[in-house]
Amino acid sequence: MIRLMFGFRLPSPSRIPGSPVRMSASRTSLCLRLPAFELRLELVRSPELDATSVALLAPGDGGARQEIAQASERAGRAGVRPGMTVSRAVALCPGLTLLEPDPAHYNAAMEAILDRLSRASPVVESVERGCVHVGVDGLDRLLGSPREQVDRILELLFQVLPRPVVAAFRAGRAPGTFAAQVASRAARPGLPVLVNEAALTAFLARQPMETLPLSPRELERLHRLDLRTLGDVGRLPEAALLRHLGRKGRTIRALARGEQVDPVTPAHRPEPIRVLLDLPAPTREEGPMTRALERMIDRILAHGDRQDRSLRALRLAATLEEGGSWTAEITLRTPSARRADLLRPLAHRVTLRPPPRAVTALELEAFDFGPSSLQTGLFDRSETGARPTHPAPGSTLAEAIRELKLRLGHAPLYRVVELEPDSRIPERRHALLALEEG
Repeated sequence: MIRLMFGFRLPSPSRIPGSPVRMSASRTSLCLRLPAFELRLELVRSPELDATSVALLAPGDGGARQEIAQASERAGRAGVRPGMTVSRAVALCPGLTLLEPDPAHYNAAMEAILDRLSRASPVVESVERGCVHVGVDGLDRLLGSPREQVDRILELLFQVLPRPVVAAFRAGRAPGTFAAQVASRAARPGLPVLVNEAALTAFLARQPMETLPLSPRELERLHRLDLRTLGDVGRLPEAALLRHLGRKGRTIRALARGEQVDPVTPAHRPEPIRVLLDLPAPTREEGPMTRALERMIDRILAHGDRQDRSLRALRLAATLEEGGSWTAEITLRTPSARRADLLRPLAHRVTLRPPPRAVTALELEAFDFGPSSLQTGLFDRSETGARPTHPAPGSTLAEAIRELKLRLGHAPLYRVVELEPDSRIPERRHALLALEEG
């Protein structure tokens, strides 16, 4: 089962699915970061590869131009870098072992991590796989000093991750998410970097400029100005940064000087709805995949935890033949509870980027929701107040006209009628006629 992570099952939710949980932000953040998170998880499953040159492939459709996503330290010493093509990486390191990605496994690991960290603090914010912010305001009396907080929070991860993986985490504690993330980059395993309010500006001034949220092209512009550290950026006049970075320059300068402190703000994550389906035979053909998606969508729409909510976002995970997984995700512009509205973009995504190998099992997850699918519109209502299942053509509009006439004495609804579309006088091209009930 995809939700199992190193033999641990996530606990059952203690709240009603989808019910809002109010959590305040935290000014002080503890950032936990694990470099090469996905590759480390793969090495846990294949410990015999730990002493070899290993690289993780980037997710793709298995085409000719595959790239490296992450590389081990030994492979890095041979010149293998993320973003490099496989052919070039193998030429630099002939003994390189290539691993296919398993995104469903990595997502399950992150979900387990977030669940455990939420037991120490209700304010948890996920940045990306392997990087999490934990709000620690008010935890002094519960968990002790800042160093004790780091140790006790990391202890929670031993329940879902092997000890070598937890020991490789790097921890940084500082005011604001940016400073905490910079501190985690300066930290080493077992040696967290703890920055208080008084030392924030001096700490940031010593850190490399590459920690700023800038693109490589923007960093190159600043390098041409002979800027190397955050202190150099902070001393630059605001007008100069605005000239080189645009409006972003003001924010970058405030971050570098420690003047902008962004709190840890957890996003509300409703409890997802998941359904599983084992395929009778491994396949990647469009027909069987579409029929399987139809069945899974029907099961989600009939699920009791949906509570008549419409669906905004779906995530499809596939277990591949001979191991590995594949994922696809869609977000609808307009939430819907109709099978056709959900199936069309999901099937299109599968067609555009199909699984690299035959699929043996599927998991469909609804993780973001919209308003109730039974919500009544302003004029779209029956006598009982519910939306009619199959309204007669024109009945909704006629009902709206009658209701407006009862309330206002007239119906301010009109239709556009074409009169002289080729006329040089705009007023003669079209006219407005009042709508009647019939």
